Amino acid sequence: MKLKITCCLLMGFTSLGYAQLTAPGDLAFVGFNADGNDDLAFVTFKDIPANTNIYFCDSEWNGSAFGTDEGDFTWSSGTSIIPAGTVISLNSVSSGMTASLGTISQNNAGGLSNDEEAMFAFLGTGPRIPTTLLAAIANNANAFGTLSGTGLTAGTSAIVLPEGADIANYGGPRTGLNQTSYLAQLNNPAQWQVENATGDNSSNSISPDLPFNATPFAINGGGNLQPSLAFSSEFNFVAENAGTVSVAVALSASSPVAVTAQISVLPAIGNAVAGTDFTFSPQTIVFPANSTEPVNIAVSLTDNAYGNIDKFFVLRLTDANGATLGMSYKTIYILDDDNHTPTATNALDIDFVNSYAVDGSGSAEIVAFDPVSKRLFVLNSTATKVHILDFSNPSNITPVQTIDMSAYGIGATSVACKNGIVAATVEGADFGNGKVVFMDVDGNNIHVVEAGVLPDMVTFSPDGMKVLTANEGQPKSDYSIDPEGSVSVIDVSGGLGNIGQANVTTIDFHAFDAQKENLKQQGVRIFGPNATVSQDFEPEYITVSENGQTAWVTLQENNAIATIDLATNQVTAIHPLGLKDFSLAQNSIDFSDQSPEIFFSTWPVKGMYMPDAVANYTVNGVPYLVTANEGDVREYDALEEEVKVGSGSYVLDQTVFPNAALLKKNNNLGRLAVTNQDGDLDGDGDFDEIHAFGTRSFSIWNGNTGELVYDSGDDFERITAADPEFGVLFNASNDNSNKKNRSDNKGPEPEGITVAHINGATYALITLERIGGVMVYDVTDPVHPVFVSYKNHRTAMQGDLGPEGIIYIKPENSPLDKGLIVMANEVSATISVYQINNDLLGLEPMQAQSDFKVYPNPANNGMLYLSRPADVVLYDISGRKVAEKNNASFLNVGGISKGIYLLQTANGISRKVIIE
Repeated sequence: MKLKITCCLLMGFTSLGYAQLTAPGDLAFVGFNADGNDDLAFVTFKDIPANTNIYFCDSEWNGSAFGTDEGDFTWSSGTSIIPAGTVISLNSVSSGMTASLGTISQNNAGGLSNDEEAMFAFLGTGPRIPTTLLAAIANNANAFGTLSGTGLTAGTSAIVLPEGADIANYGGPRTGLNQTSYLAQLNNPAQWQVENATGDNSSNSISPDLPFNATPFAINGGGNLQPSLAFSSEFNFVAENAGTVSVAVALSASSPVAVTAQISVLPAIGNAVAGTDFTFSPQTIVFPANSTEPVNIAVSLTDNAYGNIDKFFVLRLTDANGATLGMSYKTIYILDDDNHTPTATNALDIDFVNSYAVDGSGSAEIVAFDPVSKRLFVLNSTATKVHILDFSNPSNITPVQTIDMSAYGIGATSVACKNGIVAATVEGADFGNGKVVFMDVDGNNIHVVEAGVLPDMVTFSPDGMKVLTANEGQPKSDYSIDPEGSVSVIDVSGGLGNIGQANVTTIDFHAFDAQKENLKQQGVRIFGPNATVSQDFEPEYITVSENGQTAWVTLQENNAIATIDLATNQVTAIHPLGLKDFSLAQNSIDFSDQSPEIFFSTWPVKGMYMPDAVANYTVNGVPYLVTANEGDVREYDALEEEVKVGSGSYVLDQTVFPNAALLKKNNNLGRLAVTNQDGDLDGDGDFDEIHAFGTRSFSIWNGNTGELVYDSGDDFERITAADPEFGVLFNASNDNSNKKNRSDNKGPEPEGITVAHINGATYALITLERIGGVMVYDVTDPVHPVFVSYKNHRTAMQGDLGPEGIIYIKPENSPLDKGLIVMANEVSATISVYQINNDLLGLEPMQAQSDFKVYPNPANNGMLYLSRPADVVLYDISGRKVAEKNNASFLNVGGISKGIYLLQTANGISRKVIIE
């Protein structure tokens, strides 16, 4: 495909006494060719003064400005006035540009595309600096980016050609009409000759061909064709409690007779229910003779307390009498006014401690900790290094040593630490085996062994006797080399000095090669060009059971999890993860990066879980897996699976999606990134289901059966959108602060995950790669997790950006005697540290001591009662005695400051007490 160019037309001219270009519709495009060397043609309805420059720029409109990407060139009119009605052709705009009038000079190279291409025309003070938008044309309704803020209207001053047009030439009338009537004809698809086929359609002897029709337009003040009737805007956002929404219909010019049309609700699209969410009956609208006054229609809205989601419906214009139809559809988006954001329990009192910059020109992706030396080990993939940091004072982290990993491979990928042994992985050159580099906590006594191809993650078994690597085995871009995915298991029970290649066992997936079709039918994604199962599986992340007998491996691109028996070193099961249904209310989601409002609604889309990190814990003997469902895309020369829903190449089944064209609009699903490898259920070449990457959630799965036990639904986006500090960064990326930037592509992107056992409860800690920060959930009951808190240390583009790896440090291992959360932030190359104030040294074993209880706890009414009389002393967290009472059945704590305390009996029983 040629480089995509969205061309913007900019006028800059001296002020002369002619009818100059001043308003939308003063220019119109009459020719478009995306084949060969690309060509354009436009007509001017006003005189163009001498020495006028028209700038073409390659970018979309984002609602307030054009982008700064891609190319641009300049057309100069010359020394003579160009009269109204003149058609100007710009030829070979991608190579050796020429013009039928004037001259062209290239600024930055570009070209036209036959898929999602657009051109804008505007007045301004320089390239990309508009003052008045004049005209636009596109071969896909989504290609403009958005028309919001341009003053242009699709169907009048913005022409939409049939989707995917290679070449198009206006063939309608060029005499006897005024400007308004010509614009109506230019927006009538029947007046265009269009071709969209393989090969170069611009010179195949099938109309249309080059050159474009250069016949001038004769412009008069009359006009004998009907005016255009259209909605005044493409969509409205309105609050549910607004009572009504006013919908305006406009007429482009007056008519000597009355103009009428029917307005009704379009069926088979939207989730707002007539009679329940709004009230509207089909009706006739009337424009009196000789009037262009807009007609306003009121739609009544129902403010209800159920549904829990934003909703929308579409109005349509039909049966116009006395006018042609322009923009005939209008979407009404209803914003729910009830608060459905999960309430934080704040059961863990978490405070930010420090952010430490690891490498100003590098990255920080994975972090590991050694409790004896109190050191952190940070993986810097950009610089191919492992940084050793002194963590004895988390408020003052200092460097100890930096290990250059480039001597062992072409890129460092992961790091882990256990029992004084540090294991770091590196990728091998030329798709060869990667290596695991073992060292002590000082970075010395190095021992190196080979693992599989691209060991992308390394971890220790809980007892520290084994090291496991997830060998992703990604292919060469042209798929001429496609290594097998695997898992390497390394026996390190003999200590650092005894680790050698003989200790390495690499587990493959050969046993599943013959099951390829069966696995695909079960929902496992296997789709690499000519790939076997072994080649297509790409192990991403590993978690090992508490007893060290079982490992679970995420196969991210395959949307599956593999189970490994570590006693036999065999893969015993492949569990397909299935799809998340975004048409369900609990999974409401914001899918557009270009709609002006956050819109949590249901859509006919299904998400592939595609987890990155995974952790595990056990309840009543059942292992549960906790996954961060990031999503991932295969992007290679030989396999590019990502496509936008609005792309002309992504064809929706008309039976399943009867209003596909509306779903494909940018303010709906048009910008959503989906796969072109799944969703064609009947194999007929169009898509019966829309499959998106990731689910913007974390999930809990039964580790034995692979059954989904829990999913966090729409929590993450609801929580971040409602956050008083970070709501302005809702779905921003980690390299920009643009609100909703990632709504069309995986949202906040849950990336890293770990579990922590704190004060008798189990918590999941999940990092969000894009907006940043950590989500904390109580998962003690795997079926009913509870949101605890969201913490983030970011302001716009400052602070900690792009968190990936996360660890929890127990109080008994912590330099602060409090539980710590430590995250590695890839984009900012920082380590962020949080302390859990109510996770204190010694509290965990206290929970198991006898049946002695204190209540209420937290104490919030000034009284603390004991389940049986005892001699007790109350200490603050610094160990200072604050109260004492013998043979007590209660304590009056009303005069004691709020905080965390320890209550200790004479016979050694201790309890944590919170006073509020």
